[in-house]
Amino acid sequence: MKILHPTDFSECATHAEQFAVRLARDLKGELVLFQALVEAPLYGEGILNMREAQRVYDAQRKWSEETLETRAGQIRQAEGIAVRWALQAGVPFEEIVKAAEKEGADMIVMGTHGRSGLNRLLLGSVAERVIRLAPCPVLTVRQPQGKEHAVR
Repeated sequence: MKILHPTDFSECATHAEQFAVRLARDLKGELVLFQALVEAPLYGEGILNMREAQRVYDAQRKWSEETLETRAGQIRQAEGIAVRWALQAGVPFEEIVKAAEKEGADMIVMGTHGRSGLNRLLLGSVAERVIRLAPCPVLTVRQPQGKEHAVR
């Protein structure tokens, strides 16, 4: 069984990671850590500052790659399961669905920040979009109670 775990390294994603690791271990499967990098356009920056924006994007990518590799190594060592990672820039829900298709994932295990009201209306839900479009089952893990506003 191949489990795709999208992460943004938030507390909520880390909580969901525990479920993904447990499932991969219990089912003798493989875990793929995945991050969708959001390279938001920097409006009003002009052409002269595009180099600086690219430096920011490159630094973000480097940090994400290092963090994913470190986390994959920690899981491999602690749990003895096969763990890989992947990274792609783009719209998070689209990239998660594409990664699930490309990896041939049997399941996606991801956190949900549990937004409600105006925040949900304005920000939408990556998890909801993934659920609607994913080529495989999606297990969503809510953030523990009392942690809704602790998102980093």
